[in-house]
Amino acid sequence: MSAVLPPELSPRPTAASAARSGTRRWVTWLTTALAAVVLVTSTGGWVMATYYDGKISRILGLSGLSGETSGPLTILIVGSDSREGLSLQEARQLGTGTAANSSAGQRSDTMMLLHIAGDRKSATVVSLPRDSYVTIPDYTDDQGKKHSASKNKLNAAYALGGAPLLIETVKNETGLSIDHYVEVGFAGVVNMVDALGGVDVCVPSAVDDWRSGLKLDAGKSHVDGLMGLAYVRARYIDPTADIGRMQRQQRFLGSMFQEATSARVLLDPTKLNAFLGAALDSVKIDEGMSRDILLELAGEIQGLTPQDIRFLTVPLSNVNLATPVGSSVLWDEKQAQVVFDSIKNDQPLVKEKKGPTVPKAPSDINVQALNGSTVEGLASTASADLDKAGYTIATSPANADSSDVATTIIRYDPRWDTSLKTLQAAFPDATVEEVAGLGGTFQIVVGTEYVKPAGVRVAKQDNELGSHTAADDICG
Repeated sequence: MSAVLPPELSPRPTAASAARSGTRRWVTWLTTALAAVVLVTSTGGWVMATYYDGKISRILGLSGLSGETSGPLTILIVGSDSREGLSLQEARQLGTGTAANSSAGQRSDTMMLLHIAGDRKSATVVSLPRDSYVTIPDYTDDQGKKHSASKNKLNAAYALGGAPLLIETVKNETGLSIDHYVEVGFAGVVNMVDALGGVDVCVPSAVDDWRSGLKLDAGKSHVDGLMGLAYVRARYIDPTADIGRMQRQQRFLGSMFQEATSARVLLDPTKLNAFLGAALDSVKIDEGMSRDILLELAGEIQGLTPQDIRFLTVPLSNVNLATPVGSSVLWDEKQAQVVFDSIKNDQPLVKEKKGPTVPKAPSDINVQALNGSTVEGLASTASADLDKAGYTIATSPANADSSDVATTIIRYDPRWDTSLKTLQAAFPDATVEEVAGLGGTFQIVVGTEYVKPAGVRVAKQDNELGSHTAADDICG
């Protein structure tokens, strides 16, 4: 299923020339679901754009979409359980059944909201559990029969009324405007991963799940498309079932993103063209996403890095709610509203801090500033800087026992050596003095060459929304 650009269209740049043309590369997100986010990159031109545009399938007549193409964009990404494109052997290996023998109808196996910030400097992917207990609005089925609004699981909206009813349900539940729609089936995940040459996944213990076909050793593994699909489909290897599966899907997408934007793909014309072909062959998008719009969006977001892509699951208050339609999950209304308000207002979920990663938050570290120079008021200045940087000021600023200090000195008790690492990152040019028995308050002795503390990022930031980025360790 993966496609390679025909010889007459292939640019076939060398690694050096491709690197020089980095500013001309266009990078575009299209896909997902059981795999959901694909950043596509190419050096293209109008002929290549036309060639790739012809490979995209579009869904006509979708209602409920705003069709916006500029400013902040919110896209509903759906991974359906469509078997289209899977061979009989692949379907048997995965235990999915085939398009021919599936009698249950096509269902939405994964649902995510992708929000691309208006400044195109960040993106957020919010997983919506398929068992979310929601209100399905009234609709008319394909037989012309009218149905009143009713409570049901979220994936029932797709089964009952296809993409239009699912779009309307998500809009009502989130209060968000949905601008565009992307859909991908099982085969899409397989083909894209294979075109990348596989991706890394991670499991805490060995897995041999006959239901999904997932068989992995403990720790990190590099998997092909079929095993990657098994990894994101498996429901019974996590105690929390679908919740654990969504977390795996998010880390899988982060791994795909990292691989798709790596030099191994960008500077390899054959692999790049194969990936582009596989991605575009695999997705269906609404008719409002024209070639010109995709090219424009691709150019706007080409600077996104894995650190700029944040994943989370909509906050939940109950993951095993007994309902007339079976065990369901209930959203935490207050916390979910925080997420949706941030999207609606185009604001980041987490205010990212710049700087080196440290093991201890500044707020957990007690400090006192001491003036080791003849500069009047320098300790007070340093104390104010430390307070602004988030450190806890345990004692008022004072003079040190000497006044000939040049660069900053960090005095510490060896029992607090973990916190020391944070201060060393904040003051990279400082010297350290071990003072046994000093206690939990660090003394920051500043001198004539004083430089205020640099910003730092906490390795495991407290994040009540439970989000993470595509750059995070997949085994984290």
